[in-house]
Amino acid sequence: MSFDITYTVGGVTFDLNGYDSVTGFTFNYQGDQGFGLAPMHRITQRGPMQHGDSDVDFRLDPRVLQLPIFVATTTVDEYYAARGRLLSVFSPSNTTARLTVTTTAWTRTIDVKVLGGMSYDTDASIGYSLRTVIQLRADDPTWYDAEPHSIIGAAGIAGTATAYPVIYPRTYGTANINATTVYAYDGTWLTYPVITAIGPITGLVITNNTTGQVITTTGSIAAGRTYTYDLRYGRKTVYDDLGNNQISTVSASSTLATWAIVTGVNSISIAATSSSSPAAVNIIYYTRFVGI
Repeated sequence: MSFDITYTVGGVTFDLNGYDSVTGFTFNYQGDQGFGLAPMHRITQRGPMQHGDSDVDFRLDPRVLQLPIFVATTTVDEYYAARGRLLSVFSPSNTTARLTVTTTAWTRTIDVKVLGGMSYDTDASIGYSLRTVIQLRADDPTWYDAEPHSIIGAAGIAGTATAYPVIYPRTYGTANINATTVYAYDGTWLTYPVITAIGPITGLVITNNTTGQVITTTGSIAAGRTYTYDLRYGRKTVYDDLGNNQISTVSASSTLATWAIVTGVNSISIAATSSSSPAAVNIIYYTRFVGI
């Protein structure tokens, strides 16, 4: 069975199970901690005369991952060189990195930042091979398949054909977006997508018929403009291609904060009117997992 763990930061990928060509060291997988079910807490409420409490909901908490690392070194110089390279790779910063686990069956990724570890407590009596633990923190504790998926709604021309021939391309009628996609989402955790809408579009409505969640826009998206509805964990923003905040164009009745694709069968409808192509709406999402 093929098994690999990589760490990618700043566009550079380091192999943590086998020979790593960037550092020049061979890392040996020693197990892992914190890769399974995401940590969570229950949300409860309690009346003044109530014995016990009422369990009403739950939330996932940030995840701490620990990677025991072993590097076979035979001299003090090699030992400290390996220490230095690990410190340079896992230097604390605010840069989001990706930890990726790959088997012969699947690949899963999680976004992380360095939390700590690597104290390098040394006992020279057992030799100079490097043994340490790397600690990483994931504010979004879910893993995901790094291959994105998309649901597309594009303008189709509705109108009546002319009874006479024309010798140049010509469009009659109104361009409408009216598409419903039904599919099975096989993740073990819901996913919040990124939605892009390319104008000219008026009256955009995006509905997950399975959950009843709706995003309704007011007004129009002009031709040549693109609005992005970023529903991802910790974002929940709407902006255009010029960087302007467009959250005010979303109606107050919309479920922008909770609109998601859920485990199982989803029916997604995209509806809008337009005066011409290339009006289109694209929903991009990653399949997410509550643990691996």
